[in-house]
Parts: sequence; structure tokens; C-alpha cells
Amino acid sequence: MHPFRRWKLILSIAAPALAALWIVAAASRGDQRLYLGGPVSTAHAMFESECRLCHGPAPSTPVTPASLAAAAAAAPSGFFLKVADASCTTCHAGPAHAASETFTPRCASCHIEHLGRAVLVQIADRHCVQCHGSLETKGGQPSPYHRTIPTLAQHPEFAVDVKDAGTVARVRLDRPAELHDTAQMKLNHVKHLETNLKGVEELEKAFGEAAVVKLEGGAQVACTFCHRPDERGQYLQPIAYAQHCAACHPLHFDGRFPGAVVPHGTPRIVRAFLRGTLSEAFDQCQTIPDGEAGSPIRERCVELDLAKAPPTPAAAGDRPRGLRRGGGVEAPPADEPRGSRLRGRAPEPEPAPTPEPDTPRGVRLRRGGDEEAGDAPRGRRAGRGEPPTPSSWVAGQMATLEPRVFKQRCEYCHTVTREADALPQIVSTAITARWLPHARFDHRAHRPVACGECHRAATSTETRDVLLPSIATCRECHTPHAGARTGCVECHRYHDKSRERSLDGPLKIHQLLRSFKDGKIAGSIVVGRNPSGFAVNVPSGYLVGPIADAVGPLTRPTSGAW
Repeated sequence: MHPFRRWKLILSIAAPALAALWIVAAASRGDQRLYLGGPVSTAHAMFESECRLCHGPAPSTPVTPASLAAAAAAAPSGFFLKVADASCTTCHAGPAHAASETFTPRCASCHIEHLGRAVLVQIADRHCVQCHGSLETKGGQPSPYHRTIPTLAQHPEFAVDVKDAGTVARVRLDRPAELHDTAQMKLNHVKHLETNLKGVEELEKAFGEAAVVKLEGGAQVACTFCHRPDERGQYLQPIAYAQHCAACHPLHFDGRFPGAVVPHGTPRIVRAFLRGTLSEAFDQCQTIPDGEAGSPIRERCVELDLAKAPPTPAAAGDRPRGLRRGGGVEAPPADEPRGSRLRGRAPEPEPAPTPEPDTPRGVRLRRGGDEEAGDAPRGRRAGRGEPPTPSSWVAGQMATLEPRVFKQRCEYCHTVTREADALPQIVSTAITARWLPHARFDHRAHRPVACGECHRAATSTETRDVLLPSIATCRECHTPHAGARTGCVECHRYHDKSRERSLDGPLKIHQLLRSFKDGKIAGSIVVGRNPSGFAVNVPSGYLVGPIADAVGPLTRPTSGAW
């Protein structure tokens, strides 16, 4: 036999034999290090030695303490079982992968362990492309999503969710005829981005330099004054009037009430506020004391047509009979009965009737309430030129003031609907919170970039404009040679959030992580291999993981590795 062939035969027999002897020798010593596939991820390092937690029979769903105990009792000592999804979802409350028309992949088919201290959520594109590289419809309704996306360079234009009349349609950004924002608001970005707008200086004084942007032509409202990031910095907070609009757009409603503003609420709240404000002004003007000439209160009462009488006693020549020079009241002549009409003079007013114990004098209107038509201040009734009743005066003011408020204030930004003899209604703004609900984005990672580079607000004059950037804008940075990552999971969510587990899970803290202080036993166990490839020995203790309670302490030999 040729020497080459002879050595080939010897090695082909010796190599498997030596490998088998090594396996047998390791098994006889209880050394299972040769089965280890490598260090597990950082998140799973706390139970790196407990292979059965993942490679054993998974608990039945829904996961309960009883199902955990049953799985632990049936757990074999082998390490070749595939990791079941139930083993993952025992701890991870996240939802499953989105449903597939052909098959739903296992968790471990994408989140692969034993690749070192890596982060399992960083999925390589090959795991996505193996299914999404070519999605051919086998039957039924065609998928609304693109079928073939092998790389970012071949990614189609973004398609956003457009809500209209209770339906949601997916519209691509490169189809402007079909693309429009359906929010019921009147907003002009071009107007808001003009320089030296009225009130910009006050914004800087009240909110600091971050509220404005200094340009060559003057100051401009900063984008971040209205569009502020949330606590995590990923998405933007919803626009709120009190926080983002009130500083420039206060809801003043009448110059006779300086400083007063209408609350930004429902039409019922607005009507109640106006009625209450007017009724309080009426009562205040009826009780204003003499000697208040020139005061702001009396001036407002004059403007409201509620203070026609002179504020101070007149001179002797034109002083009405019955008033003394010092302001006192003269007693009528003995032959002049009170209340009689003499020489064409109007009779003295009758004394006011005593109000009920629970009725305030003048019957002040409550906010949003009504008053009986017969009630009048100080007991007088309207008619024949006499002062009006509170209800008639408030109704007259409301007839002109309320329509003006809804027209000049509410309708300035909102869509208002009106019906005959009914309170106007404000159409819900319905501002879209997420245009791409299946994607994820982090504004915090894009802080070095100016807002206008991605969002073309400087040319937007209508609310219907959708100001999302096209994929061409993203590709300027997200290319293999531009520095930004291009992986699928950078933007895409692949878990079905509608199937996410609610709060109040089945596990307790000690089931997730048991300290070695809870009950040591002699000896040591091999937890695994560190990144250098050497075995790491730590004091032995209880199992760590969700089925540790049911399994109890380890009973491996105290010498050597287990």
C-alpha cells in the first residue's frame, strides 16, 4: 500500500477514535464544557450555567407557577433540545413576531445565542432578508407591503398611514396627489418661521435663548419651541396649547376686560366662562361705592353701560333734590309723601324687597347658569327705561360677544361647525401621532442635523402638507460608506405590539434572579467560559431563572466541573 494511502487510512480511523475517547473521558468526569457553544449574551449571563432553562421542556402557556414547576420536574439533563418560544416568553413580556402567511419564525432563529457578549436585539440583515428578500403572494389578498427588499439601496419610498373618514390607507411619499395630512388644524409653517414676528422678543425674555434662533435678518421662533422631544428623546411630544401656543396666541376676548383670557376648552366651558365673567362684572358695577371716579372699575362699568349716574355728588345748582352738600340724604317735606309724584318729579324708588336667606343680593349669576327673567338688581324690574335685569343684560352682551369669540379666536386655528340655535362645536384636531407605526426612530441620535434638512417646513403653507423626509434624504447618511448604519432593525419593528403581554406577569423577583447567599452548597460549578476561553468557577448555589424554585439546589459532584 502506498504510504500516503496508509497514513490516510490510519488518520481517518484514529481521529474519530480519539474524539470519541475524549467525549467518553469528559462524560466520565462530568465535564460538559465541550458542549458549550460559547459565552451567552450579557443579558443571559446570570444563568449561563443553567442550560436546561432554555434547552429544556418549556412551560405551558399561559405561564403560571404551576406550569413552571411542571416544566422543571420534566426537565432532562440533555443540552440538544431546540429553544422553544415559550422558554423565551417566560421572562420576556414582549410580543411575538408579526404573523406570517407561510410560517412564523422561532425567537431563536433570529436571536441567536452563544455568540459572545452581544446584544440579542441587534439582528443581522440576513435573518430578515431570508424571508423578506422575496415575498411572493401564494393566495388570498395581496400584501400591502413591498415584496422584495434585499438592501437599503433597493428599499422603496416610505409609505405612511393616512387616516380619513375612519379608514387608514398606506400612501407613499412619492404620490403627492394621494398624500395629505387630515388633521383639522389651520397651520402655516412659513408664517411661523418668519423673522421678527410680533412677540419674538418676549419669547426670548420668558423662555431663554433656546426659544428663538438668531439669523442675519433678525430673530426667528425655534423649531424646538413647539416641537419638543419626549423624555426618551426618540419622538416628539403632542402639541398642547398651554405649553406651545399660549405665549404668542393668548385668547383675549374683550378690551373691556384687560388681561382676561378665555380658557382653551370645550364650547360649553367657553360659554360658561363668558357668562360668569359678565355676571360678575354686572354685580360689581351695582355695588361700586361713591367716590370711585376715575378708577379702572368705574371706567369699565361706564364702558359696559352700567354706570351712567355721576360718580360723585353734583354741584349745588344741578344737585338732585334729596342730596345734601356733604353727601347725605335730605328728609322730604312733611307734606310730601314718599313715593308720590310731585311737580312732575319721579317718585323715590321703592325699598328693595328682602331677599331669601340663601339668595345673594342682586342674584349673582353662577358660571354657566341662568337667572330668572324677573330678577333685577336691588329689587327693580326692567321696563320703561329702567336698568336691565342681570339676565337680560348678560344675554344682550352674549349675543355679540360669544359669536365674536368663536369666530376670531376658536376658528382662527380650529374647524368650527354650526347649527341653528345650537352651540358651535369644535371638530377634533385628530393630529397624527405616528406616521410610520411599524418603524422606529430616534430624534436624539439625529441632534447634530438641522430640522430643516429633513423636514421642509420652510416652504409649507398648508396643514395638509406631510413634512416627512423621503428615503433619499435618509440614504445621504445611511449608506455603507457614509458612516450611519443600514441594518433593517435600525428602523423596522418586527414584533407585533398588539400581542404584547400586559402588566402583572407571573414571576417573582427571586424566580428571575436568586442570590448565592440564599443557600450555598459545598464545591464549585463551571459557569461557562469567559471571552478568553477559560472556564470560570464560582461558588455553587441554587438554579437561577424562572424554574429555579421548582428545581431546587444543584446536586452535582463537589469536585471538578459539572
